[in-house]
Amino acid sequence: MYCVGIDIGTSSVCGVAYNLSTEDYITIVKDNNTSIISGNQWEKTQDADAIFHIVEEILLEFRQQCTDIKGIGFSGQMHGVLYVDTCGEAVSPLYTWQDGRGNLIYKEGRSYASFLNQKTGYPMATGYGLVTHFYNEQNNLVPSSANKLCTIMDYVAMKLCRRNEPLIDYSNAAGLGLFDKRRLLFDVSACDAIHLDRTLLPEVIPSGSLVGYCENIPVYVAIGDNQAAFLGSVKDIEHSIHITIGTSSQISVCTDRYVEIEGLDIRPLPGGGYILVGAPLCGGASFAMLKDFFADTVKLFTGIEKSSHELYERMISIPYQTNTNDGIEVETLFSGTRVEPDKRGKIDHISLSNFTPENLIRGFVKGISQSLYDYFRLIPDSVRQNKTILVGSGNGIKKNPLIRQALEERFGYSLYLSNVQEEAALGACVCNMVSDKK
Repeated sequence: MYCVGIDIGTSSVCGVAYNLSTEDYITIVKDNNTSIISGNQWEKTQDADAIFHIVEEILLEFRQQCTDIKGIGFSGQMHGVLYVDTCGEAVSPLYTWQDGRGNLIYKEGRSYASFLNQKTGYPMATGYGLVTHFYNEQNNLVPSSANKLCTIMDYVAMKLCRRNEPLIDYSNAAGLGLFDKRRLLFDVSACDAIHLDRTLLPEVIPSGSLVGYCENIPVYVAIGDNQAAFLGSVKDIEHSIHITIGTSSQISVCTDRYVEIEGLDIRPLPGGGYILVGAPLCGGASFAMLKDFFADTVKLFTGIEKSSHELYERMISIPYQTNTNDGIEVETLFSGTRVEPDKRGKIDHISLSNFTPENLIRGFVKGISQSLYDYFRLIPDSVRQNKTILVGSGNGIKKNPLIRQALEERFGYSLYLSNVQEEAALGACVCNMVSDKK
């Protein structure tokens, strides 16, 4: 008997079929190559129906390998949004979490996201679903046939169950913005303050709720990828510090009470409580940027193009060195922050003797680690004091020993790696396994 979890990421769609008897699992990963080319550099969209077909392919392969599937759960990028009509069909692309329209200037020199922050009192950033929706409303880009908006995983779950309207859980609803995380519902007053059409908001239901059935298999409401990766990686929720590094990076710890801390996000955790989250926009993207710089340098001076794999292997093969007084210091804010989108990174403390490729690589991995630790320091002592287990997940950690050493040095704890490759997909499995027992 199996439980299936599928994580719909920006660059890949990952499925896990977990055997409840043997605790083994089958993994299927497919590229998410559905990006739509735009003439606007800030616009990041994908084809929602193409993503749905990728999910269908994964489920077909699982049904061929697993004779008894007892439930399907989903996770995915919680900030992205799309519109559906009264038949439940997509009438827009998926506007992903990387979409930059919220940073464009709205009025009086303020961006759309900044205006929403000031007007509603909620921390809003570009890429948040309701920031995207507000921009689209103000620029007449909401399709006339739009009946509801939702995340991509809510859309896929709805279509699998042949529903006409999407359902959304607390974790994904919070990711869209203008969501009261104490009362676990959209803030009607905040929507009205900016004249947002709240009739398009999806129905909010508890995490773990049943959406419907796909060929007699129960399908459960999707959860946010951050929460899913936390549940799929961490065994001791109470004492763990969870760090995941992919394109971006995140540090998450759980708390049983709602607390607001400037600079941190608090997100509902399926099953109860919350996670405090710090989310640098550049994690693995920083290291990838350095790799591209080395690739361009090699090509410029030799005319030879080196593969990404070859360059990464050479970069991570250098010896790590603990902090020295003569190291290069790198601030990896190359995409800014959610609060300060125009802020940029910097490379500092360069001398005549230390400006070497090796020191630059070490500076980058230490900078990535420091950006996460800076968020950790914002957590109140009452929450932070019992967090002593450092757990890492994501390819940016698993494939890079230098990052692992930098994290251990900066946090002062041994780093334990998640023993699964697709943590978010497994977390979606965990959520639907718990749901089935209700």
